[in-house]
Amino acid sequence: MSHAITALVLSGSYNGEAAGRWDLVPVALGGGLTLFHVTHYYTAYWQERLGVSGHFEFRSVGGPVFPTENVVRVVAADLVGRPDPTFALVATEYFAGVGDQAAAVCVRGGSIRQVASINDALRVLGVAAAAGSDEFDTVGLTAHRSTPDYLDRYEDLCDELGV
Repeated sequence: MSHAITALVLSGSYNGEAAGRWDLVPVALGGGLTLFHVTHYYTAYWQERLGVSGHFEFRSVGGPVFPTENVVRVVAADLVGRPDPTFALVATEYFAGVGDQAAAVCVRGGSIRQVASINDALRVLGVAAAAGSDEFDTVGLTAHRSTPDYLDRYEDLCDELGV
């Protein structure tokens, strides 16, 4: 069975109107977290469309294509209604138990920094693993196995913009 997602994860409340403006569908997770599926094409599109520049540092060692565009901070700030968002970006790419994961966090609007694992990112968001489980399973990420099809259009939108 495969597991391939890329997502922005927030702790606490978010603005539903902002989610609509950004074409994001909130998915409730355990521990008071909300997941918003994104892709590299999604963030590349909005970065170009808004004229946001730059990327945060992220060392890829293969595995999932990770969105490093700085626009993710703009999106997160709008979703939480504050200029200093705390959020995680997570990505998985597994098939039959073999694959990779990647994660980055931003705390109170600080720099976006890579962390070793999705569990590390979830701990930054305040998740404590349930007994006999890890943070990933505790919040229910195992139930979200693929990126929704509605985000596929961002690949074509990037092509149209020449991104």
